Amino acid sequence: LPHLGGDQPVYGIQAAGLDGTRPPAPDAAAMVAHYLDLMRRVQPHGPYRLLGWSYGGFVAHALACALQSAGESVELLAMLDAPQPHGTAHDPDAVERQVAALLSRVAGLPVDTGTVDVDTVLRRIDARVTADPTSTPVTRAEAAAIATVMRNNLRIAPQFAPGVYRGDVLFFSAAEERPTDFPADLAVLPGKADSWRPHVDGTLHDHQVPCGHYEMTEPEPIARIGEAVAKALRDLGDRAAAPPAP
Repeated sequence: LPHLGGDQPVYGIQAAGLDGTRPPAPDAAAMVAHYLDLMRRVQPHGPYRLLGWSYGGFVAHALACALQSAGESVELLAMLDAPQPHGTAHDPDAVERQVAALLSRVAGLPVDTGTVDVDTVLRRIDARVTADPTSTPVTRAEAAAIATVMRNNLRIAPQFAPGVYRGDVLFFSAAEERPTDFPADLAVLPGKADSWRPHVDGTLHDHQVPCGHYEMTEPEPIARIGEAVAKALRDLGDRAAAPPAP
């Protein structure tokens, strides 16, 4: 928000289930339909502007394609280091390790991509909260709800069969992702931008951001990203204000 200016509202979409009261999306189609409904409550018709990071990036692409299929205009699609999940295999054991690692990051705990499971991470969070309630941003109950949604998200990720988005895409690649011995985590694999080029009927502008995938929303990387998105928004405004060509 600080980088986009006071006239640009931003609406964040929260995954169903994170509040611990509703079940997560049963499949990819239901997730897209639910998010489209939330968007249309705020803005019934386009043009729409969409941005998503990681999993949210390929969901944003799916939303953009769905909106275009419905005859709506999408004037900006920005994807932050989004992997291409379609065609990947769902491995429950690998998912459990990945969710444990992701949950550790959320809770500010050291990340172990080896044998640590979700229950171990939850116990560590509980112990830290008991020792000092201010030492972690989530309680055990909140972390458990996040884990449920993460497991489900990874289960349905391969269902996102990408269509073709008609227009240019603003893509941001994490240029300093470190090698990993955890190949099940699609978020840290190289070549993400190239994997999306067949699904973009336009130009995919790939911006290299000097950070790892999970650091993209830290202050310095997000400032670079915000600057590029702000420029794209200004360009949209300039084109809208320009007189029609003769």
